[in-house]
Amino acid sequence: MSFLYSLRLTRWGIAGFSTLAFTLTLLQSVGFYQVVGHTPAERAAFGRSMAQLAAQFTVLIAAPIRPDTVGGYVQWRAYSFFAILFAIWALVSAYGAARGDEERGMVEQILATGTARADALVTRILSFAAGCVVAVTAAAVGVVVGVSGAHESIGIDSLAGVSVNLLALALSCYALTLLVCQFAASRYATAASAIVMLGLFLLNSLSRQLDQLSGWRWLSPFRYYDLSQPLAPAGAFDVRGVEVLFGSAALMTVAAAVAFSYRDVGSPLVRIPVAPHPVVREPDRNPVWRVPVLRDLYDRRAGLAAWTAGVALLGVLMVILTRSMVEPLLALAQLRPYFNVFITGGVYPSFLGFIWFGFAQLLIAGYAIAQVARWSAEDTDGRLEALLSSPISRRGVLIERATVAMIGALVIAAVSGVAVGIESHVQSIDLNQGRLIAASLLLVAMAMFFAAIGALPRATVGLLGGFAFVSYFIVQLAPIFHWPTWTQDLSAFHLYGQPLSSGVDVTGLVIMLLVVAVGFVASALMMGRRDVGA
Repeated sequence: MSFLYSLRLTRWGIAGFSTLAFTLTLLQSVGFYQVVGHTPAERAAFGRSMAQLAAQFTVLIAAPIRPDTVGGYVQWRAYSFFAILFAIWALVSAYGAARGDEERGMVEQILATGTARADALVTRILSFAAGCVVAVTAAAVGVVVGVSGAHESIGIDSLAGVSVNLLALALSCYALTLLVCQFAASRYATAASAIVMLGLFLLNSLSRQLDQLSGWRWLSPFRYYDLSQPLAPAGAFDVRGVEVLFGSAALMTVAAAVAFSYRDVGSPLVRIPVAPHPVVREPDRNPVWRVPVLRDLYDRRAGLAAWTAGVALLGVLMVILTRSMVEPLLALAQLRPYFNVFITGGVYPSFLGFIWFGFAQLLIAGYAIAQVARWSAEDTDGRLEALLSSPISRRGVLIERATVAMIGALVIAAVSGVAVGIESHVQSIDLNQGRLIAASLLLVAMAMFFAAIGALPRATVGLLGGFAFVSYFIVQLAPIFHWPTWTQDLSAFHLYGQPLSSGVDVTGLVIMLLVVAVGFVASALMMGRRDVGA
């Protein structure tokens, strides 16, 4: 019964990720035939171009095998991205199982029924595994449907191999997050898990470029995932690598279950000893807690610092990559029509705007979605009720939330913009400072765009995340499929434009600001008429 209950809790996540997996593999399979050419010579030339292109991005994803075939292309374009996507899904789901349920009081309710702690934790990973089976199956079906239109086929053994490999990685990441959450306090569990996951991902990806890290990449689950590329004709299914992933998932699950059995609900397994101090029953005298907006920023300072540092470091890395990859990419004749779509105001600014600020939009949308998830948790775990009893009006709560989200996005955008500007100067990339500032500030508008949609009472984090991913891939895939211009207008990321190379798109900015205004006004009206948590 608890297994079915766990499935019910995650049903929207399963539906969303399954739909996304099916859609991406289908589009990438169909897109392959749009760009590969028709003759063997054209396919061979396309394969060489893709191999040269992939060589510039090995710091992020593994090099492809036989990208001139639909199997090798989909393995590279879809399943390499799935490693990141499913790791994020595992991170969010495992945190919800390990800490989110505790904050909402659900763990106490489950334990009150007589369910053992270890059984409760194992049940959650089994329900996640069942959801992953549905999602990886949907991805495989997308490949089958995509290649069937071109009267080709991919062996069932290859599809089974790539699905099992992805399932093993997802379970390993889920178990790793469960384990990390047992040692971190509730307020730091998300940040700690994300830092560990990102560190392991970068350890594997950077080891392809830095020989100093190659001796440590065995610690990363992403390393074992990369060993198998069964969709490519010359690719292999590494049985030992998959065994390591499943085995590590089992060991970390057992360790997490044992740790959960020995710690108090809501507390970390190991508590840092503190000096004895008298019991204080008076409110904290720190004046920050009495100032609206500042209190929330102070409470979230660790998470904001982690987001700011992470985005800034990735920005610096993207500048370095841009400097090293532009000339080799421009030498690829087959990709010039695609590059001409966004090269408008100088080669380096255009590439940096497309590569970095395109990725930064997705990151800032992720930050906004994280804020929406926190708002949703506050609505259901009693914190909103406590805040309203202080007293403060509901509209005051909404204004404070929006202001905190805007200031947080501004800090992230400003620090990352300064970092990108400094590194661009070091790399001798000449950027227009005014346009760099405008491009950074537009990220704040993008964050508020998603926050305004998420502030609506009936908007869910899953739907908002799905909307973000679909919008992002519309922009990426529209040039490949030669979709009409109006289809790109359906994407939230298309509103951002290319401010670094061609200036601010005034129309897109106005639309974003209108959505922000309408979204928060509508949310304020609805919030005043609904019950808390409804």
